[in-house]
Amino acid sequence: MIRKVVDRDSAHLWMREHLRFSRYDINFVENVAHFIDNGRSLTVKQNDLWEKIVHKYRKQIFSESNGTITEELVLEKQWNNPVVEFDPSYAPLLWIDAERIYLKFPFNKDTVKDLRTLLQDSGHDYGLMQFREPDEYFHWNKNKRYWTGRAYPTLIRDLYYFAKDHEFSVDNSVQEIVNAVVGDEFDWCPFAELHNNGYMVSNLSSGLLKALPPNEITLNTIRDLVGLEVTLSDALQSQISQEYGYKLTRIACQREIRISISEIAVVKEWLAKTNNNLVIVHKQYMDYSHDFRALDQTPLVPEKFVSLADFRNTKGGIGDYHVFSKDGDNYTLDNGIDCVVYMPGTAFNYEALAHIAKKVITVVEDETR
Repeated sequence: MIRKVVDRDSAHLWMREHLRFSRYDINFVENVAHFIDNGRSLTVKQNDLWEKIVHKYRKQIFSESNGTITEELVLEKQWNNPVVEFDPSYAPLLWIDAERIYLKFPFNKDTVKDLRTLLQDSGHDYGLMQFREPDEYFHWNKNKRYWTGRAYPTLIRDLYYFAKDHEFSVDNSVQEIVNAVVGDEFDWCPFAELHNNGYMVSNLSSGLLKALPPNEITLNTIRDLVGLEVTLSDALQSQISQEYGYKLTRIACQREIRISISEIAVVKEWLAKTNNNLVIVHKQYMDYSHDFRALDQTPLVPEKFVSLADFRNTKGGIGDYHVFSKDGDNYTLDNGIDCVVYMPGTAFNYEALAHIAKKVITVVEDETR
């Protein structure tokens, strides 16, 4: 039964119920429905976007209503709550509360795109390696209608400048932190320095403090520090180099590293000298995988061949991998991955694995002279 269109509110709810929206438009459609349910007005820009949506889906509107509802009929109606130039109850705002950071702003496709680009291209994971719960990551909460996540220093910094660039209001809870950090970008990042026979880390949040590895200088400790996005001082890296040599230090002190095929022995040595519960190697590396099977001096057995497309929390298309696990067939990705080894040209979204790995090693062909 076709609902009678008496205003834009009823027209929108009818469209939401009967039309097939693209994934690019569905969020805006849901936002408007949320506004209607809560008796809130759309802003001028939101109303303009809504009218474009009506025009875009005009053929569906006509066909799904059996010709009784047209674009012209919908657009001649008015909203129950008049359109406003600016909604003070939904002013763009960035704030922090209980070690979480929050961001809200009226829906704007370009602004959302800018924010997602910031999160993808920032170059670091904001120290979230130790968390497996989705709620810890900076994400959109569709029920609360805001973005939120753990308030790590580098995330605070990036969102602060994002808010300033988009002329959003910044709460004192954020401004006070920004004012307290003096210096350039480096001063925002967790920083590990050599201290007696161990290390000392500055710029910590309490969450990161709880995740720090034992206070000792070992390859396992360095791997875990780097996996937590902690920057290592020159003195600390020098100490590691003296203890383990340049080649192992090069792997140890970088979370993501490129290794040539001729250096496979270094990768084997790295895996042999570190504790690894789970190592994953892409099938494209099969020509060289015997090098990994030869790691009988490590507890990375048994090996099994699996398709990770069936794992929960993955979207398929990740590809086939060899898995070396202490837990055999009972292994899980829930606690992350100690090391991922792949070659360029593998599955396009290997990032789904790299994001939860402490170490990512890219094996490349030797350069020909």
